[in-house]
Amino acid sequence: MVSALGPSDPWGVQKFPGKEQAVGLALVVPLIGPPAAGKTTLATLLGNAPGRQIFRLREHIPKDVLTATAVNSRRLGWIDDLTVAEAVGSYFATVEADTHTVLLDNFPGSARQVDQLLATLRPLAPLCRVEAIEVVTDAKTLKQRALSRKVCHSCEHDPISDPRLPAIATRDDPWICSKCGGLLHPRRGDSPRLLKARLQRYHESAPGIRAAFAAARIPLTRFDTTTTISQAVNLLAPLLVSRSAAS
Repeated sequence: MVSALGPSDPWGVQKFPGKEQAVGLALVVPLIGPPAAGKTTLATLLGNAPGRQIFRLREHIPKDVLTATAVNSRRLGWIDDLTVAEAVGSYFATVEADTHTVLLDNFPGSARQVDQLLATLRPLAPLCRVEAIEVVTDAKTLKQRALSRKVCHSCEHDPISDPRLPAIATRDDPWICSKCGGLLHPRRGDSPRLLKARLQRYHESAPGIRAAFAAARIPLTRFDTTTTISQAVNLLAPLLVSRSAAS
């Protein structure tokens, strides 16, 4: 079988002795798209199955680095390349043997991070397939989702107390968490100023990300979640099964 990994390795990614191959890893699915398009919801719904894991970059970044990105308006959560390479390399080197599929929630975020990802995977899982998904929706829906999205500080133990995962409210009260009964809050990054900046950054980075995947001969499929995210789940679920089995 021909690997889906690209030909170049410009990063000199750290090697992990004894981990030349992540034995069970068959499929890696980068999920990219603008803020509030539904990437995290999609990853959560698809990742809730045996043999699947979800990678979220901020969960593998040192607290001091995350804090610096939160207080610096120019960075807006952007992590430097060296830290990203170390986090990605460490994660994939320790993926459990029974994991066959990894969903990358909102990663890679740049063309350089595409190269970092591929350079990391090549020595660890040379036969692993990589198939990217771009989640898209219209501007009106993005704005509505950002305005209505809430997070729970009790359920999500974010390292710098800046929760990102969408919480589900109770039927009776849109501000009460259905899981813990705690008070929900608007997501900080969805404030109009920050959302505008995040959208701009995505639209500036997206062409380079697409080009990097294309150069590495990695397919990228677009899924429109304007109507419903569950429809995208129904379409993607059997695809993940077939792709991971084929590998």
